[in-house]
Amino acid sequence: MALLSTTSPKTPRRLLGRPEVQDLALSRLPYLWWLVMAWAVAIFLRLIWLQGVQHKRYQRQAEQQHTTTVEVPPIRGEVRDRRGEALAISLRSDSLFCDPRTFYPNYHHGRGESERSWGTPDRKAADSVAIKLAPILEMPKSLIVERLLRQKPFVYLERQLPASKVAAIKALDLEGLDFIQESQRMYPRGSLASQIIGFTNIDGMGQLGIEQTYESMLSGRKGAYVAARDARGHVRLMQERYTQVPVNGSTLQLSIDSTIQHIVEDSLEEAVRLSRPTTAYAIVVDPNTGEILAMAGTPRFDPNHVLPKKFRYRGRNELSGAELAEYDREIERQKAARKVHPMEDVYEPGSTMKIFTAALALEERKVHLGEQIDCMGGRWQYSPKIPPITDTHKHGVLTFEEILWQSSNIGAAKMGIRVAPATHYQYLRKFGFGEPTGLNFPGESAGRLPSRDQWSVPTQYTLSYGYGLNGTPLQVLMAGCVLANGGKLMKPILVQKVYNDQGALLKENKPEIRGQVISEETSALMREALKGVITQGTGRKAKLDQVEAFGKTGTSRKLINGQYEMRRHYASFMGFFPAEKPEFGVLVMLDDPAGDVDGGGVAAPVFKRIGDAILRYRQTGDSGDRAADLKLSLRDWPTSESDEAVVHVEEGRVPDVRGLSLKAALQRVVLVGGTPKVEGRPNSARALRVTGQSPEPGSELQRGQTIVVRVGGG
Repeated sequence: MALLSTTSPKTPRRLLGRPEVQDLALSRLPYLWWLVMAWAVAIFLRLIWLQGVQHKRYQRQAEQQHTTTVEVPPIRGEVRDRRGEALAISLRSDSLFCDPRTFYPNYHHGRGESERSWGTPDRKAADSVAIKLAPILEMPKSLIVERLLRQKPFVYLERQLPASKVAAIKALDLEGLDFIQESQRMYPRGSLASQIIGFTNIDGMGQLGIEQTYESMLSGRKGAYVAARDARGHVRLMQERYTQVPVNGSTLQLSIDSTIQHIVEDSLEEAVRLSRPTTAYAIVVDPNTGEILAMAGTPRFDPNHVLPKKFRYRGRNELSGAELAEYDREIERQKAARKVHPMEDVYEPGSTMKIFTAALALEERKVHLGEQIDCMGGRWQYSPKIPPITDTHKHGVLTFEEILWQSSNIGAAKMGIRVAPATHYQYLRKFGFGEPTGLNFPGESAGRLPSRDQWSVPTQYTLSYGYGLNGTPLQVLMAGCVLANGGKLMKPILVQKVYNDQGALLKENKPEIRGQVISEETSALMREALKGVITQGTGRKAKLDQVEAFGKTGTSRKLINGQYEMRRHYASFMGFFPAEKPEFGVLVMLDDPAGDVDGGGVAAPVFKRIGDAILRYRQTGDSGDRAADLKLSLRDWPTSESDEAVVHVEEGRVPDVRGLSLKAALQRVVLVGGTPKVEGRPNSARALRVTGQSPEPGSELQRGQTIVVRVGGG
């Protein structure tokens, strides 16, 4: 039987040992597939890394290369007086800046801010620009070149330029220069109330007074916008794209009345001319509300021009000997002018203190009107081991009122010691001595009142006539207001209202009573008694022309190096008017006057000058359209360069007020001693202009004579 063959099929033959095409694809396809997948995953992960993890970094780098953030300062809030007149405003102005990269031909900007290569500057191009700019900017060429070549992307050449200089520079069409708008602080009334208002530095930060105290309210909130850069990295301000919108500062309405402030400052200048004191200062308040209507001291300064321009760009080593001496004198003068004397200076009140001693003794029923007190012939040895108390005149027996009229130290001391020392001390604290007034003004002094446990045997005696304690003029005047307003110690007010930049009222400071010090009855009795100081006593030169006033003279020796100087004094007068219902309280102080050092001789006449002018002003102060005034935008008021900001009048002659604003006209009439009478009525806030007057300008003027001021539309 034949066996079946079991041989397996033969393996196909390969062509000359070379793999077939199908085999090659099948064997390598998996590797190719994994390679493609790995590449795709890598790309995907890279995209995640770039678009996700590193997105902000690369976005930031791109923005740094193509854009820059420009800070936008807000418009600083305005400062107004109580009648809406501008005292400090902010206007848009152009500042010149340069891009120093223009003067570095090989400048290269890397990916980061630190990766910059400046290369060698083109000094010839910088010199050419500086030569053209120097006469316009009134700046040394070397300083301009230094700024043009400063290795920064943005450098100010000059800030807050006047329009004439901006136009001149733009006409030059210089490469690498451009302008940016900023807010510039302006003080339309120049030096008026400069110590109260203060000033700002070039960056708009308050440096003194209201500007410093209310910096957070006035400054607002900064904004920012993104500006584009071109291929060379130059900043191009083509379109503002805000990342943070600026919020403008709030507007402050002060209690100050600009006209009364001007009256006070003018009167102090005259007092300095006549009496040559080291300094003179005065305050005017409303005793019923505590509102400060005026406060001034000498010397003054113009916040628009803090330092002469010739010193602005030069170091001390660049000044000649004469210029250096002038510079040092200017710095010292500025320091003195910026001091707010009525709140910073302390002094021993002297005879002014006698009215508080009399009031507290009267309140405690330790003395009564008409009571006779022996003043010991002008010398009282109250203790064998202690120097005697003396008077300037040898007074015998004086009544309660006569002690105040003749300013007897002995009489005041005898009244004071009738009150228990602890009670005496508590009354002085109630009057506000030894603590700040609550105004919260920078530099305000609290004064010094020795605590009860520090009193020695003579303390109560000397406190009774004004020695052994000290206080600021503002403290003394606020204490004096207690006698004028029915016995209440008021908190002084300097800022009445706060508005936002849209005119909405944010805050109002209303009158605040700090405490009831004495009764209304005692207050009324003291007012009546103090009238005689002016009619029969040491304050005769303070008598006003139109109304009755009351007050007290003050003369105190200066304490220098622990010793009282016999020939150096503070001379003062504090008074209130009208006497029956006081509306104004005034304190005048002359520090170290020459010649007659008595308060009644040198300070009382200044009180009279201020009081009479205020009364003339009050007669017409409400004649204008006050509501219309308050609607007037403060940016429409004249700037410091205009004639209306500088008063030029000749006393005894009718001033020329034609064409002036009503406010400016009234100020001039009051300053020359006339009584203004307003005729006509403006038809809009912008029409407060004088169209005519009578008598004619230059005519002879009698004090108190009526000057008709005509206003009309147009």
